Amino acid sequence: MKNSIVSLSYYLESSKNYTNFKVFTRNILENNSYKYKKYFDFCMIFLVLSTIGILIYEVNHKKIHILDLYEYVAIGIFAFEWLGRLWVYSDIRKRVIKDYEQALFLSKKYSVLRSLRKAFKEKIDFIISPMSIIDLLAILPAYRPLRVLRIFLLFRLFKILRYTNSLKEFLNIFVERKFELYTLAILTGIVIFFGSTIIFVYEGPEGVNDKINHYFDAVYWALITISTVGYGDIVPITPEGKFVTLILVINGFLVIAFSTSIVTTALAERMENIKRTRVENEVQKLNKFVVICGYDIMAKNLIEELLKLKKKILVVDMDEEKILKAKDKNVLAIKGDATNMSFLEKIGIGKSATTIIALNEDDATNLSIVLGARALDKKIRIITLVNEQEVESKLKLAGADFIINSNQITAYVAGEFIGQPVAFEALDGMLLNENISAFIDEIEIIETMNIIGHDINSINFEEYNLTLIGVIDSANNHEFVFNPVNVEYILKQKDILIVIGFEESLKELKSELLRVESRN
Repeated sequence: MKNSIVSLSYYLESSKNYTNFKVFTRNILENNSYKYKKYFDFCMIFLVLSTIGILIYEVNHKKIHILDLYEYVAIGIFAFEWLGRLWVYSDIRKRVIKDYEQALFLSKKYSVLRSLRKAFKEKIDFIISPMSIIDLLAILPAYRPLRVLRIFLLFRLFKILRYTNSLKEFLNIFVERKFELYTLAILTGIVIFFGSTIIFVYEGPEGVNDKINHYFDAVYWALITISTVGYGDIVPITPEGKFVTLILVINGFLVIAFSTSIVTTALAERMENIKRTRVENEVQKLNKFVVICGYDIMAKNLIEELLKLKKKILVVDMDEEKILKAKDKNVLAIKGDATNMSFLEKIGIGKSATTIIALNEDDATNLSIVLGARALDKKIRIITLVNEQEVESKLKLAGADFIINSNQITAYVAGEFIGQPVAFEALDGMLLNENISAFIDEIEIIETMNIIGHDINSINFEEYNLTLIGVIDSANNHEFVFNPVNVEYILKQKDILIVIGFEESLKELKSELLRVESRN
C-alpha cells in the first residue's frame, strides 16, 4: 500500500499531461492574469444569475420541466467547479514525495498515513472556508431555499473584472481597522441595549404602548432609531420614552460620523494601493510597450516623440507629483521602485515590455535598473542615461544596449553649432521642424525581400528622390556604416537602411520592396 502510493505520486509528478492539466485548472479557477479565465468567469456569472432568475420566477409561477433540467445542469457545473477548487487547493503527491524524501534523508521510517493525514487536513481547511461553504450550499438541490446563497458567488466570480481588486482593497480596510470598528460596535450595542431596556420598562407593560409587546420590539425600535432611519411604525408615547429617543438619535449621528471617519481615513491610506492595482491591471493588457524610468524634461520630450510614433508607454517614478504630471500626458504611470526586480517583473519586464529606458539623474539607480532588467529579460532593449563618463563602461557591462551621455551630447551640439552653424540649422530644422515634409526614416530588410544578397547600389535611390545616409550592419554588432554607396556593401537580413527624403518617396520605395517580396 505504502509503495503503491509513493510510486503513484512519483508517476503523477513526472506526468506532463497530469501536471499541465492541473496547472490549466488552477489558472482557469484562480489566476486572474490567465487570458482564458475571464471567459470562464463570464459563463459562471451567467449560470449564477440565470439560476437565481429561475428561483425568482418560480415564486409565483408553476415549475417548468426544462428550467428544472437547466438548473440541475448548472448545479452539476457548480459541483465540478467546487471539486476543481478542492483539487488545486493543495497537492497530495507533493506532500507524499516531500515527506518520503525527508524520511530517506534522515534515515527514518516513512509513514504514508502521516502524509495523507497532513494532505487531508489541507483539504479540510479549504472545505470549511467561508466561500467553500457557500459553494456547497449552492449545489445542494434538495434545499431549494438555501440555493439563494448562490448570489454570494458573484463576489468571487467578479474578481476578474477591473475593479474587483479595488473591492478587495476596500474590504481590507475593515480588517485593518477592526479594533476601531469593534470598539464602535461594542459602544453602539451598549447604547442599543440600554435604550431598548428603558423603552421596554416604561412602555412595555400591557396597555401603555400597543406597538411594544415583546423585548424584541424594543430592540427593533432602538436599532431603527440609532441608525437614523426611523420608520415610524413604533413611536414612544411616554416622556421617558421620548427622552430615550432623543439620546438614541444623538448617538446615531455620532455613530455615523465616527464610522464614516474611520472608513474614509483608511480608504485614503489605501488609495495608493488601489491606484497601483489598477495600473498593474492595465499593464497586463499591454503588448510591446516602452517603460520609462524617471520623469523629467528629457522624459517628457521623449514621451511626446514616442506618442507620435504611436508607441505604448509606461512611466515609473518614485515621486507622486511626477507621476501626476506624466498622467497629464495621457500615458500610464505608476509609483514604484524600478531598482526592485519583483516590481520590474510586475510591470511586464520579461514578458511584454520591449524596451526600458532609465533616465534617472543618479547613475547608481540607472545601473541597478539595467542589471535588474537584463536579469529578467535577455532580449529586451535597454537604453540608459549616464551622467559620469566613468560609469559608462559599467553600464555596458551590465547589459545596456545604448547609453545617452547628456553632457557629451550637449558639448557636441554646441561645438557643431559654433563650427558649422548653417549645416547645424539645416539638420535641426529637418529633424525637429514638423512643418518640413522631408524627414529621416529607416527601412528594415526583412527575410523574403529579393534584395538580400545584392549590392546596395542595385537600389536606385535617386529614382525615388531619396538620399541614403547609411546602413546599420546587422552582422557586425549593429555598426553604422556611413554612406556605403561608393563601396560594395552586400545587404543582409535585418540590415536597416537610414534614408532621408519626402514621405511619399519613402512610401513608394517601401512599397516597391514589398512588391518584390510578394512576387517571390
